[in-house]
Amino acid sequence: MAKPGSNAHMVIRHKALECIGCCLCEETIPQYFQLDDDGMAQLLNSTQEGVFQRATALRLDQAEIEEAVAGCPVDIIRLDNS
Repeated sequence: MAKPGSNAHMVIRHKALECIGCCLCEETIPQYFQLDDDGMAQLLNSTQEGVFQRATALRLDQAEIEEAVAGCPVDIIRLDNS
């Protein structure tokens, strides 16, 4: 397991309450997003942090995550180094 601060991990933040259910994130990175019973995206294995859901992501998935960030029509997904 990587040490805290390791560059092997990144952080995804998702503002779930503003999701419109377009499915792009689930289709692009299904290992991180799943649609709930109402058809809205939920960030898997996440914790609530203010208005965002927060989860750890693997840096090796960065390109696919960035595709989901760029494609989100309501701009509610963020990718950070920590």
